[in-house]
Amino acid sequence: MNKWRCNVCGYIHEGDKPPAACPVCGVGPEEFVEVREAAKETKTAGKRWKCTVCDYIHEGDAPPDRCPLCGVSSELFILLTDDVQVLTPEAVAQAGVDTASAALDKVSYGLYIVTSVKDNNINGQCCNTVFQLTSKPLRISVCLNKNNLTHEYVMASGVFAVSVLGINQMEAVRRFGYKSGRTSDKFAGIEYIAGRNGCPVLKDCLAYIEAKVLAEKTVDVGTHTLFVADVTAGRTVANEEALTYSLYRRSK
Repeated sequence: MNKWRCNVCGYIHEGDKPPAACPVCGVGPEEFVEVREAAKETKTAGKRWKCTVCDYIHEGDAPPDRCPLCGVSSELFILLTDDVQVLTPEAVAQAGVDTASAALDKVSYGLYIVTSVKDNNINGQCCNTVFQLTSKPLRISVCLNKNNLTHEYVMASGVFAVSVLGINQMEAVRRFGYKSGRTSDKFAGIEYIAGRNGCPVLKDCLAYIEAKVLAEKTVDVGTHTLFVADVTAGRTVANEEALTYSLYRRSK
Protein backbone atom coordinates (compact mmCIF):
# COMPACT_ATOMS: atom_id res chain seq x y z
CA MET A 1 0.00 0.00 0.00
CA ASN A 2 1.32 3.46 -0.92
CA LYS A 3 2.03 6.18 1.63
CA TRP A 4 1.31 9.87 1.08
CA ARG A 5 2.70 12.72 3.17
CA CYS A 6 0.96 16.08 3.65
CA ASN A 7 3.39 18.88 2.83
CA VAL A 8 1.63 21.22 5.25
CA CYS A 9 1.31 19.30 8.51
CA GLY A 10 3.25 16.06 7.87
CA TYR A 11 0.25 13.73 8.23
CA ILE A 12 0.85 10.31 6.59
CA HIS A 13 -2.00 8.70 4.63
CA GLU A 14 -1.97 5.09 3.42
CA GLY A 15 -3.83 4.15 0.24
CA ASP A 16 -3.64 3.95 -3.52
CA LYS A 17 -4.07 7.74 -3.78
CA PRO A 18 -3.95 10.73 -1.43
CA PRO A 19 -7.12 11.65 0.51
CA ALA A 20 -9.62 14.19 -0.80
CA ALA A 21 -8.73 16.37 2.20
CA CYS A 22 -6.12 16.09 4.95
CA PRO A 23 -7.94 15.08 8.16
CA VAL A 24 -5.53 17.19 10.21
CA CYS A 25 -5.13 20.52 8.37
CA GLY A 26 -7.76 20.23 5.63
CA VAL A 27 -5.61 20.83 2.55
CA GLY A 28 -6.42 19.02 -0.69
CA PRO A 29 -4.72 16.09 -2.43
CA GLU A 30 -2.43 18.41 -4.40
CA GLU A 31 -0.54 19.10 -1.16
CA PHE A 32 0.37 15.40 -0.71
CA VAL A 33 3.53 13.74 -2.02
CA GLU A 34 4.14 10.03 -2.28
CA VAL A 35 6.60 8.64 0.25
CA ARG A 36 8.87 6.52 -1.90
CA GLU A 37 10.51 3.42 -0.50
CA ALA A 38 13.58 4.25 -2.56
CA ALA A 39 14.23 7.18 -0.24
CA LYS A 40 15.00 4.72 2.54
CA GLU A 41 17.90 3.28 0.55
CA THR A 42 19.52 6.66 -0.01
CA LYS A 43 18.92 8.14 3.41
CA THR A 44 22.05 8.57 5.50
CA ALA A 45 22.29 7.96 9.22
CA GLY A 46 22.20 11.69 10.01
CA LYS A 47 19.13 13.72 10.89
CA ARG A 48 17.18 15.38 8.10
CA TRP A 49 16.08 19.02 8.25
CA LYS A 50 13.58 20.71 5.95
CA CYS A 51 13.63 24.41 5.07
CA THR A 52 10.09 25.71 5.66
CA VAL A 53 10.58 28.40 3.01
CA CYS A 54 11.78 26.52 -0.08
CA ASP A 55 11.53 22.83 1.05
CA TYR A 56 15.27 22.13 0.66
CA ILE A 57 16.29 19.14 2.81
CA HIS A 58 19.60 19.12 4.69
CA GLU A 59 21.18 16.03 6.25
CA GLY A 60 23.26 16.33 9.41
CA ASP A 61 23.12 16.49 13.17
CA ALA A 62 21.96 20.12 13.00
CA PRO A 63 20.40 22.36 10.34
CA PRO A 64 22.74 24.53 8.25
CA ASP A 65 23.47 28.09 9.30
CA ARG A 66 21.95 29.25 6.01
CA CYS A 67 19.78 27.49 3.44
CA PRO A 68 21.91 27.07 0.28
CA LEU A 69 18.85 27.66 -1.90
CA CYS A 70 16.89 30.56 -0.44
CA GLY A 71 19.32 31.89 2.19
CA VAL A 72 17.11 31.79 5.30
CA SER A 73 18.70 31.06 8.67
CA SER A 74 18.68 27.79 10.65
CA GLU A 75 15.63 28.63 12.78
CA LEU A 76 13.42 28.22 9.71
CA PHE A 77 14.36 24.51 9.41
CA ILE A 78 12.28 21.72 10.96
CA LEU A 79 13.40 18.21 11.85
CA LEU A 80 11.86 15.53 9.63
CA THR A 81 10.87 12.18 11.06
CA ASP A 82 9.11 10.66 8.05
CA ASP A 83 10.75 9.22 4.93
CA VAL A 84 10.63 11.73 2.09
CA GLN A 85 12.68 12.07 -1.05
CA VAL A 86 15.89 14.01 -0.39
CA LEU A 87 16.31 17.19 -2.44
CA THR A 88 19.94 18.32 -2.63
CA PRO A 89 21.26 21.54 -4.21
CA GLU A 90 22.75 19.43 -7.02
CA ALA A 91 19.41 17.75 -7.68
CA VAL A 92 17.70 21.13 -7.73
CA ALA A 93 20.18 22.43 -10.32
CA GLN A 94 19.91 19.32 -12.50
CA ALA A 95 16.12 19.26 -12.37
CA GLY A 96 15.81 22.97 -12.98
CA VAL A 97 13.50 23.40 -9.99
CA ASP A 98 12.01 26.89 -9.95
CA THR A 99 12.84 28.60 -6.66
CA ALA A 100 10.52 31.54 -7.40
CA SER A 101 8.28 30.23 -4.61
CA ALA A 102 11.06 31.13 -2.16
CA ALA A 103 11.10 34.66 -3.54
CA LEU A 104 7.32 34.90 -3.15
CA ASP A 105 7.72 34.15 0.54
CA LYS A 106 9.32 37.59 0.82
CA VAL A 107 6.02 39.19 -0.21
CA SER A 108 4.28 40.51 2.90
CA TYR A 109 1.07 38.77 4.02
CA GLY A 110 -1.20 39.04 6.99
CA LEU A 111 -2.85 36.10 8.75
CA TYR A 112 -6.61 36.09 9.12
CA ILE A 113 -9.50 33.86 10.10
CA VAL A 114 -12.05 33.70 7.28
CA THR A 115 -15.46 32.39 8.34
CA SER A 116 -18.75 31.60 6.67
CA VAL A 117 -22.12 29.96 7.28
CA LYS A 118 -24.27 27.34 5.59
CA ASP A 119 -27.62 25.91 6.77
CA ASN A 120 -27.08 27.38 10.26
CA ASN A 121 -23.66 25.72 10.49
CA ILE A 122 -20.50 27.78 10.86
CA ASN A 123 -16.88 27.15 9.94
CA GLY A 124 -13.66 29.07 9.56
CA GLN A 125 -10.11 28.69 8.33
CA CYS A 126 -6.78 30.44 8.55
CA CYS A 127 -6.01 32.42 5.40
CA ASN A 128 -3.17 34.71 4.31
CA THR A 129 -4.72 35.82 1.02
CA VAL A 130 -7.02 38.66 2.03
CA PHE A 131 -6.61 42.07 0.44
CA GLN A 132 -8.44 45.26 -0.42
CA LEU A 133 -9.22 45.81 -4.10
CA THR A 134 -10.93 49.20 -4.26
CA SER A 135 -12.06 51.93 -1.87
CA LYS A 136 -15.04 53.20 -3.90
CA PRO A 137 -16.85 50.88 -3.68
CA LEU A 138 -15.17 49.29 -0.66
CA ARG A 139 -14.25 45.88 -2.04
CA ILE A 140 -12.00 43.03 -0.90
CA SER A 141 -10.94 39.59 -2.08
CA VAL A 142 -10.08 36.28 -0.45
CA CYS A 143 -8.60 33.16 -2.04
CA LEU A 144 -9.65 29.76 -0.63
CA ASN A 145 -8.74 26.17 -1.42
CA LYS A 146 -11.62 24.36 -3.14
CA ASN A 147 -11.19 21.34 -0.85
CA ASN A 148 -11.73 23.35 2.33
CA LEU A 149 -15.07 23.35 4.10
CA THR A 150 -15.06 27.14 4.40
CA HIS A 151 -14.85 27.33 0.60
CA GLU A 152 -17.98 25.17 0.41
CA TYR A 153 -19.81 27.47 2.83
CA VAL A 154 -18.83 30.66 0.99
CA MET A 155 -19.91 29.16 -2.33
CA ALA A 156 -23.29 28.21 -0.82
CA SER A 157 -24.08 31.36 1.18
CA GLY A 158 -22.21 34.05 -0.77
CA VAL A 159 -21.06 35.74 2.45
CA PHE A 160 -17.98 35.64 4.67
CA ALA A 161 -16.28 37.49 7.50
CA VAL A 162 -12.61 38.19 8.15
CA SER A 163 -11.19 38.40 11.69
CA VAL A 164 -7.82 40.22 11.82
CA LEU A 165 -5.44 38.55 14.28
CA GLY A 166 -2.96 40.14 16.68
CA ILE A 167 0.63 39.03 17.28
CA ASN A 168 -0.37 37.11 20.42
CA GLN A 169 -2.97 34.95 18.66
CA MET A 170 -0.77 32.12 17.39
CA GLU A 171 -3.13 29.59 18.95
CA ALA A 172 -5.95 30.79 16.68
CA VAL A 173 -3.76 30.02 13.67
CA ARG A 174 -3.15 26.50 14.93
CA ARG A 175 -6.82 25.91 15.72
CA PHE A 176 -8.20 27.21 12.43
CA GLY A 177 -5.26 26.27 10.22
CA TYR A 178 -4.29 22.76 11.34
CA LYS A 179 -7.72 21.15 11.66
CA SER A 180 -10.58 20.42 9.28
CA GLY A 181 -14.11 21.52 10.09
CA ARG A 182 -15.27 18.20 8.66
CA THR A 183 -13.77 16.32 11.60
CA SER A 184 -13.81 18.85 14.46
CA ASP A 185 -15.71 21.85 15.78
CA LYS A 186 -13.18 24.65 15.47
CA PHE A 187 -15.36 27.02 17.48
CA ALA A 188 -15.68 24.75 20.52
CA GLY A 189 -14.60 26.87 23.52
CA ILE A 190 -14.02 29.95 21.34
CA GLU A 191 -15.79 33.24 22.09
CA TYR A 192 -17.35 34.73 19.01
CA ILE A 193 -20.27 36.88 17.91
CA ALA A 194 -22.52 36.53 14.90
CA GLY A 195 -21.94 39.25 12.33
CA ARG A 196 -24.77 41.00 10.52
CA ASN A 197 -24.42 38.50 7.67
CA GLY A 198 -24.51 35.55 10.07
CA CYS A 199 -20.81 34.69 9.86
CA PRO A 200 -18.91 34.27 13.15
CA VAL A 201 -16.40 36.91 14.24
CA LEU A 202 -13.76 36.20 16.90
CA LYS A 203 -14.42 38.40 19.96
CA ASP A 204 -10.72 38.99 20.65
CA CYS A 205 -9.74 39.94 17.09
CA LEU A 206 -8.14 43.30 16.29
CA ALA A 207 -10.72 44.13 13.63
CA TYR A 208 -13.29 42.41 11.48
CA ILE A 209 -14.78 42.79 8.04
CA GLU A 210 -18.04 41.38 6.69
CA ALA A 211 -18.54 40.92 2.97
CA LYS A 212 -20.98 39.76 0.30
CA VAL A 213 -19.54 37.84 -2.66
CA LEU A 214 -20.00 39.20 -6.18
CA ALA A 215 -20.73 35.92 -7.97
CA GLU A 216 -20.12 37.38 -11.42
CA LYS A 217 -16.61 38.43 -10.41
CA THR A 218 -15.60 35.16 -8.72
CA VAL A 219 -12.59 33.61 -10.45
CA ASP A 220 -11.53 29.95 -10.69
CA VAL A 221 -7.74 29.93 -10.28
CA GLY A 222 -7.18 26.17 -10.35
CA THR A 223 -6.89 24.59 -6.91
CA HIS A 224 -8.40 27.73 -5.35
CA THR A 225 -11.24 30.18 -5.93
CA LEU A 226 -10.70 33.93 -5.81
CA PHE A 227 -13.77 35.51 -4.23
CA VAL A 228 -14.37 39.21 -4.92
CA ALA A 229 -16.78 40.79 -2.47
CA ASP A 230 -18.31 44.10 -1.39
CA VAL A 231 -17.70 45.07 2.23
CA THR A 232 -21.03 45.29 4.09
CA ALA A 233 -19.82 45.97 7.64
CA GLY A 234 -16.67 46.19 9.72
CA ARG A 235 -15.12 47.54 12.88
CA THR A 236 -11.76 48.08 14.60
CA VAL A 237 -11.74 46.36 17.98
CA ALA A 238 -8.20 46.99 19.27
CA ASN A 239 -5.33 49.22 18.17
CA GLU A 240 -2.53 46.67 18.36
CA GLU A 241 0.03 45.16 16.00
CA ALA A 242 -1.44 42.71 13.49
CA LEU A 243 -0.03 39.22 13.01
CA THR A 244 1.87 38.69 9.77
CA TYR A 245 2.67 35.44 7.98
CA SER A 246 6.39 36.20 8.27
CA LEU A 247 6.17 36.62 12.05
CA TYR A 248 4.15 33.44 12.38
CA ARG A 249 6.72 31.40 10.41
CA ARG A 250 9.52 32.70 12.61
CA SER A 251 7.62 31.92 15.81
CA LYS A 252 5.80 28.64 15.14
